[in-house]
Amino acid sequence: MGNVTPDEFIPIAERTGLIVPIGEYVIEQALGFLSEWQNAHQRHYTMAVNLSPRQFRDKGLMDFIQKSLGDANVKPDNLEFEITEGVLMIGKSYIDAALHELHKLGVKLSMDDFGTGYSSLSYLRKYSFDVLKIDRSFVSGITLKKSDCDLVKATIAMAHSLGLLVVAEGVEIREQLTLLDELGCDLAQGYYFSKPIPAKELIVFQYTANRS
Repeated sequence: MGNVTPDEFIPIAERTGLIVPIGEYVIEQALGFLSEWQNAHQRHYTMAVNLSPRQFRDKGLMDFIQKSLGDANVKPDNLEFEITEGVLMIGKSYIDAALHELHKLGVKLSMDDFGTGYSSLSYLRKYSFDVLKIDRSFVSGITLKKSDCDLVKATIAMAHSLGLLVVAEGVEIREQLTLLDELGCDLAQGYYFSKPIPAKELIVFQYTANRS
């Protein structure tokens, strides 16, 4: 079949329950590399990992996260879990409980793909998020459409008033990065910096980027 994209295999993994062991593997790999990355550069970094709706139903999730942090010698606040509105819209009590436990554990929580759902503001009020990530569909048009630029500007101001760090997704050109900086956005991610690369190459890539 060749390469199978996440868009294809993740829904199948969700339906079959395989997303739980896959998710555990991803967390272990992410924390293992984060520890190596921090040691290589002697700096503290934060690693963001997606959590799927099915993982929230796993009663062993919190114990697993806590053990994985200890095994990798990574502090909780160096791990960030990205939560989409799709997860929150399920409205189950076990999701509320899991988010509360994650917050107590000390890991960071980010609202992913902000602006694409229906009740973002109520979720920001209800849950203890640390980071808000503006969806790429808004970022891509900020240099072309005043309406997109105004929405991003308002989102940044609102998030900062709530004490949230703001990340812009999908930055692909210098003009977008410059405008985001002018609007007060805290961080940016996207192909402008680099396309996805293997973990080992990232350490060399960042070392070279820092020197330049």
